[in-house]
Amino acid sequence: MRNIFLLFVSLFFLQGCFFKHDPLISALNEDEFTRKFVKDKEKYEIQILYTEVSKNTLGQTEFTDFQFQLNDQKYFYPASTIKLPITVMALSKINELRAGGSNISLKSKIKLSLINDRKEIIIKDSITSFQNLIADVFLVSDNSASNVLIDFLGYNYFNLSMRNSGYENTYLNHKFNPDPFIDSTWIISTLDNDIISSKENKITVLASSNISNLKKGKKRFIDGEIINEPLDFSSKNRSSLTDMHNIMKNLIYPEITLSKFNLNVEDYDFLRYWMSRLTFEDLGNKYITNDKFFNSYNKFFIHGIDTVLKKTDIRVYNKIGQAYGTSTDSAYIKNYKEDIEFFLTATIYTNNNEIINDDIYEYSDIAIPFLSKLSNILYKNLTD
Repeated sequence: MRNIFLLFVSLFFLQGCFFKHDPLISALNEDEFTRKFVKDKEKYEIQILYTEVSKNTLGQTEFTDFQFQLNDQKYFYPASTIKLPITVMALSKINELRAGGSNISLKSKIKLSLINDRKEIIIKDSITSFQNLIADVFLVSDNSASNVLIDFLGYNYFNLSMRNSGYENTYLNHKFNPDPFIDSTWIISTLDNDIISSKENKITVLASSNISNLKKGKKRFIDGEIINEPLDFSSKNRSSLTDMHNIMKNLIYPEITLSKFNLNVEDYDFLRYWMSRLTFEDLGNKYITNDKFFNSYNKFFIHGIDTVLKKTDIRVYNKIGQAYGTSTDSAYIKNYKEDIEFFLTATIYTNNNEIINDDIYEYSDIAIPFLSKLSNILYKNLTD
């Protein structure tokens, strides 16, 4: 009898180990809306990484990671989420230039001239700063500002720098569209006329043979016609959910993640500040009169499609991306009053008619509400 009792106790504790609580799975199944799409998770190509942040008995910060359907070998289009590492590498290159004797800085004025493919000057000596460019990237995900930064960096510089920093799944092959100047090149110089933009010849990075899901849709829309073939993403920009999530951790807690980025304390503060801004904050007040934008335009998590802010105590440090039916957000979410914080990166694909490039995607009906609801459930559960 005693042996049977001991066996029962052992099985009870063993079962407890196997069925350890997973807050991410619980959150996905807690709400009828999210549960509906999780049931069809393959169709919606859902991938999620969630990290709880806590303090141990010594007061040290610790991470506890959870995942859902994570597959870094399964392609999804990163869209504008890749603009975050572009801004990181722009700051890194500024530091390299300063180390080489340049007096360039984030706030110093720079000159932009635009050259078309016939080597004609379209724009000459437009004045701006890297601070203004990067602010626009975070406030409204501005394509033109991002493309200026790409010409400043160069594709090869960015791709090699990301690989050297430990992010081998993240690379650039093209600029962001729509942009009226996408086929032209920005020449960037200091006020002393020192050219600091890239002069390299681009080397295209092709997706490796072990990457799946590179063809999207059954049909695609091009030049006013529907073509009966999928869109091939093998030479498009790429990142992975793990890379995105770890970059965000790196920027918020560089001392814990042992950051390899060539950034100083001021750089980290700068990036955190602009990542956490709402669209109309600070330099974003220039967008208030633009009907296209609303204050949480750049926040899928927590705020979603709400045009009126309801949760003003929560700061979302993030970068969103949305194109070709894929919606992604990568964020650090913090309520300073309640001392609640977590990291969340998630992507979902919505394209019911399976036509790529027709701009008929279920962003407002499914994608953004799904990301918003997921983040709010996770936040709520941390407060309970």
